[in-house]
Amino acid sequence: MIDYHLHGNFSGHGTGELVEYVEAALEKGFVEIGFSDHLPKVVDPDPYHAMPAEQLPRYVETVLSLRERYRGRIVIKLGIEADYFAGHEDATRELLAGFPFDYVLGAIHFLGDWHFTSKQGLARYAGEDPAAAFPLYFEQLARMVETGLFDVVAHPDALRRGAFRPVASLEREYRLVARLLAGRGMAIEINTGGVRRGCGGPYPDREFLAACVAEGVPVTLGSDAHSPGDVGRDYDAAYRLLADFGIAEVAVYERRRLVSRPIALRLDRA
Repeated sequence: MIDYHLHGNFSGHGTGELVEYVEAALEKGFVEIGFSDHLPKVVDPDPYHAMPAEQLPRYVETVLSLRERYRGRIVIKLGIEADYFAGHEDATRELLAGFPFDYVLGAIHFLGDWHFTSKQGLARYAGEDPAAAFPLYFEQLARMVETGLFDVVAHPDALRRGAFRPVASLEREYRLVARLLAGRGMAIEINTGGVRRGCGGPYPDREFLAACVAEGVPVTLGSDAHSPGDVGRDYDAAYRLLADFGIAEVAVYERRRLVSRPIALRLDRA
């Protein structure tokens, strides 16, 4: 099995050396992992939520060094999680072009000035209107997909948290984004971080996942681990989703080329 969403201590909100994540993955029986710490923000640089620009070369060197060190024991891919900021596509493209990434997770963490995935942003949920927020989120997600900058949509509906959920059908939005993903050859991830964030299960919502499966959108897997102990965490929920939707393959990447691989059986210690 794979875990393509691992962070580390290159951003201020992650903990643990990258080697600790590798050892945790080996202990749990993973055959392939990918690091995907946060690309430096091209808008309002923030060393807590994304690595500083001067750390990016060291991050890449560290991952590539670990790949060689553990060759033959576990496959290690060089990934990155990049925020999408409308109007700053060229700056993002330039940053990504400088390094040999295997895959790029595209993520939306902001709606306007609301950083909804941050600790500071949690309080705003009480005053925001889901009827307005969710269509806006999916409008932005569609724009992100259309840029062609990214390979995988990270935590595809991360705006969902606790009781903050869509209040009307998003079938139209789900179908639109699913068709755009299929057209771009992009994947979505089943992200088990949603279990730990009170969403009742992984990201994405089952209805959104169903729309993607119907359009033939590939699926990859990630725990969104920000500490070594979270590698592969809550994968039992991911396995249930895979089984429920009859998903038999996962997407893996090498130098930004997607390959579909049959899903391995469950990891007893994940």
